[in-house]
Amino acid sequence: MKRNDMALAAAAFGLLALCSAPAAAQYGTSTPPPTADTPPAQAEPEAAPPPQPSGPADVLRAAACAIGRDANPAMAMLATVPRSSEERSQAAALLRTAQRCLRLREPIATSATGARAAFAEALYETQFATPAAARTPAVGARPLPRPADAADQMTVALAPMYGLADCSTPRHPDLVRAVLATEPRTPEEATALAALHPDFQACVPAGTTQLTYDPRFIRGFLAEALYRWSVVQRDGPGSPMAAAPAAPAATPSGS
Repeated sequence: MKRNDMALAAAAFGLLALCSAPAAAQYGTSTPPPTADTPPAQAEPEAAPPPQPSGPADVLRAAACAIGRDANPAMAMLATVPRSSEERSQAAALLRTAQRCLRLREPIATSATGARAAFAEALYETQFATPAAARTPAVGARPLPRPADAADQMTVALAPMYGLADCSTPRHPDLVRAVLATEPRTPEEATALAALHPDFQACVPAGTTQLTYDPRFIRGFLAEALYRWSVVQRDGPGSPMAAAPAAPAATPSGS
């Protein structure tokens, strides 16, 4: 299996507008030199640099703080369609809450996708300190919500990872939990993801000759899939996150 980091521009995620970036400088004719009748021009103050994206570990800590006070807004965000206006607005509100929770002076700058991943992981860690045991007979979770615009370039790039998370999580939830136990973007995280490679290979759709996934995003999909699966194991088939029961087999006519 080949793992390939897809070069995805940060602008494709639509970074949350939590800070106002300075306007671009305007270029024109040069200013004439001052004369006796012309006061010298005042130097323009240097523009402040745009806010830098917050590190994933920092966003995780902030999400855990906010969820410790009230988990309901985060659960409501997971009910939204990814990359939708509802997700963006709820993610922005949650990040403001998380900023106040940690008493940070600077806003938390991340994408709605990054916020969703962090809050899903924090929800799991808060509610399932003890791992959920699989039910017998098995009860599965509904597939992860997919973005509405399937033709969007970013959605196309991320689509394979939704399927990998849906398929691999119930096979070995312990391995997914091990991924979440590591710090993001570390060699330990890479090692934990490598342990999932056999499951990823088994989950590749028929006819696919090459599998690619991006470690920057697969962790978030795995976190949400594990949270949803764990809720279903805890609450049973009546959970809103439970997969729809299979339709009964058709009875042959005349039997």
